[in-house]
Amino acid sequence: MDITYLKSLYVTAKCKSISIAAKKLHLSQPGLSFQLQSLESSLGKTLLQRSNKGVKLTPEGEIVFNYAKSIISLEENMKKELLELEESEKQLTIGACSSLADYALPCSAYTFKKIYDNIDINILSSTSCDVLNKLRDYEINIGIIQSLENIDDMVELPIIKSNVILVCSYNLSTSSISLEDLMNLPIITRESNSTINRFIAKGLKDYGQDFNKLNVQFALNSDEAIKRTLIHGNSYAFLPELVIKHELHDKYLKKVFIKEFSLECNYTLVYRSDYKLKRHEKSFIDFITSSNRCFCY
Repeated sequence: MDITYLKSLYVTAKCKSISIAAKKLHLSQPGLSFQLQSLESSLGKTLLQRSNKGVKLTPEGEIVFNYAKSIISLEENMKKELLELEESEKQLTIGACSSLADYALPCSAYTFKKIYDNIDINILSSTSCDVLNKLRDYEINIGIIQSLENIDDMVELPIIKSNVILVCSYNLSTSSISLEDLMNLPIITRESNSTINRFIAKGLKDYGQDFNKLNVQFALNSDEAIKRTLIHGNSYAFLPELVIKHELHDKYLKKVFIKEFSLECNYTLVYRSDYKLKRHEKSFIDFITSSNRCFCY
């Protein structure tokens, strides 16, 4: 049984006229008559009484009409739910480490939205560790992290690199130090489990120094809090350069050069190795790994 024929019966019964129904259905009268006769033939029942005054349902036709109404309603609900699902799949949630989520990524998200205006982006600012945990717990499908080492259960795509530099208030006189001097400066760090701390520790170890021997005054859980503290104090901190572009330009903070020492961190996009990306997620990945991504902060 063709559902189209049921729709034709339903509309014809509502209109009580084959000619009017044919116009509504954008069919010729012979075409509509053929559909109705085919439906009657397939059921072995007469469904419509035809006369020069129009048509009306037979008792059998009443039964088929009521079922047709339910079937048409079910089809409409099915299409509506499929459309709602399609729309929900265009919601793009990205977990990102705060140094990108709070500074560079919003500009890229804005540019992406200008190109793909039917995709809504939600950026969750967190630590790299939390982003990985959310990926593994299936809370998100795409993350952006500071990458320290290869992650076996994730696909990693490089996005951007940033120098990690020692900075202090622009008003302090310090401009250049040695690694030995560094160990005596009052330092502010991120929280103990942060990726940036592990990254700095690895860099210092490569140069024969111990992160645990830094003169750490206290730890803060955001780059923004560290910047505010540095501007109004006499402490020092390692921060990704992309996080402090504005403060360096406006001369609130300044870079302190460390002789024969440099650090560079990598930011990568990650998703689960066993995850099949949706079309709109692929569009975002293609964009964010291209030269059009616009990290303008």
